[in-house]
Amino acid sequence: MKNILKIFTNKYFITAILFLLLMVFFDQNDWFTQHARVKELEETQSKIDHLNNEIGRMDKELNDINTNNAKTEQYAREKYHEKRDGEDLYLIIHDSAKTVK
Repeated sequence: MKNILKIFTNKYFITAILFLLLMVFFDQNDWFTQHARVKELEETQSKIDHLNNEIGRMDKELNDINTNNAKTEQYAREKYHEKRDGEDLYLIIHDSAKTVK
């Protein structure tokens, strides 16, 4: 028991404990800040992966539009509301302000 008390009252042990507490809780790069940064990094990596997938999808769509006339016509009709001569085009616009609660 006396040996354990002697270890806990040692000035080097107390200094080491205080140093660890300072580094873990009070430093600008403490554990909580590092944890938040790792979480932010994971979220950013997830966004990067999603955007890379979108780039791949858009590249494929661009390649299809450039090589296939049917895809070009479909894209023009859907995105730019183009129509052939003699066709009628009806647009249905949903008003989000009139939602029923």
